Amino acid sequence: MMHPYMRRRQGKEEVTYPHPALEPVLKRTLGIPIFQEQLLRMAMAIANFTGAEADEFAPRRWECDARWSA
Repeated sequence: MMHPYMRRRQGKEEVTYPHPALEPVLKRTLGIPIFQEQLLRMAMAIANFTGAEADEFAPRRWECDARWSA
């Protein structure tokens, strides 16, 4: 299975954004969150988090992902 970023880069899939406020955050990666920094910026854009609040949010999110992937 090909990664959605690659499908979009090759023109096989339309570039879409989950919310208009996320377009500036996800434009570089064609609407796909790839980098951890993007998740922080997404929290700031959608939840109106400050940078400090987004930093606090991030470790909890990674912990949840680790529990579910085990």
